[in-house]
Amino acid sequence: AIKFLDDKGINGKEFWNSADIYHFIGKDIVYHHYLFLPAMRLGINSEYKLPDFIPTRGHLTLQSKKISKSRNWYIGLRQFLEYYPADYLRYYLVAINPYSQDDLNFDWDEFTNRINSELIGNLGNFVNRALGFTKKAFDGVIPETANYDQKDIEAESKIKNLSGELGILMEQNHLDRALKKIMEFSSFFNQYFQHKEPWKKGPGTANCVFLSVNAARSMAIALFPFLPESSQKIWIQLGFSGKVNENKWDSISDIGVKSGHVLGDATPLFVKVEEADIAKYKKQLGPSQ
Repeated sequence: AIKFLDDKGINGKEFWNSADIYHFIGKDIVYHHYLFLPAMRLGINSEYKLPDFIPTRGHLTLQSKKISKSRNWYIGLRQFLEYYPADYLRYYLVAINPYSQDDLNFDWDEFTNRINSELIGNLGNFVNRALGFTKKAFDGVIPETANYDQKDIEAESKIKNLSGELGILMEQNHLDRALKKIMEFSSFFNQYFQHKEPWKKGPGTANCVFLSVNAARSMAIALFPFLPESSQKIWIQLGFSGKVNENKWDSISDIGVKSGHVLGDATPLFVKVEEADIAKYKKQLGPSQ
């Protein structure tokens, strides 16, 4: 790591010693990383700081059984990626992974439910309806706002508080809670959009569109650590160029989409997980028939 930074013209030692250092490990190597590795490091020299945090997680089981390649009770990563996008796996594993050493269980049925009801039914649904409606009703051009009502004020407050609330959870290694916070944010704006009924073209339509699109922008940036491919898709559909991860974390809470901005093309972010496919994948586990 130090050499990589030095080769980039960055003072590696200064960067290392001034940063918060996290070592993510499994519970089977606690002794090595809590005792032996620090002792060896201190025995060599004390020029480089030791890790500040060592978040430790449990093991992963599959359908409530220990993963075993010899018994064909496993799913290879390449195999999984032939079935579904990497972001599906990222979402599911983070969602079920609390800051704990308890073992996790990959369950095909729970995976199906979480992807279809949460990732698609909540997040994907909100982004698609907010951007899709704006394309249809306003030719993709963000409208001018009027005076906010109480619901608009609450919606804007949700956006402005998001980066701080997420940052605290991320720094405390509660990644599952941070992801849940983003999903709660999406759920709020789904309800906000439904409550405002912009399709009726009432007086609050412009405010609803303006704030909903800005909420989608906030989600695009906030989601990058969890769903990098999907967050970039949202970013492009919002009509922005470049990489979504080039934005600073605090900008999550900016009202960054201004009136007059033109959206890109709005297309569905995700594809539904079919139960028939899951049944087939379950049958592939275990001894060959």
